Amino acid sequence: MNNELVAALDSWFDAYDNGDVESVVSHHTSEASLFGNGAPRVDGQQAIRSTIQGMLDSGLKHISHEVTEADAKDDLGYLLASMSLETPETGKISAKVIDVLKRQSDGTWKFQATCWNLDS
Repeated sequence: MNNELVAALDSWFDAYDNGDVESVVSHHTSEASLFGNGAPRVDGQQAIRSTIQGMLDSGLKHISHEVTEADAKDDLGYLLASMSLETPETGKISAKVIDVLKRQSDGTWKFQATCWNLDS
């Protein structure tokens, strides 16, 4: 298990839990993409900012996440995880997530692509 990648995801969720949209966005590369369950593809930091703000505004709360696999080769890495969320409309939901990360020139890892699929 690659602990640097796990720490990047933990940090992303910490920023989200604190409602810090700018910090969440800073965890993504400038050309990052989101592929959400039943939603259009989201490309770039400005669109990610709007998406994250919308998630927070809608009351979507992070309950927990667990990384099941994390590995990297050279400057590319991936994470497989499960997460639990709470929505005002439906209550608790769970999802599977895959993240692709790129190592930056300063050695940090940023999210390049994220895809999630609801369990039910």
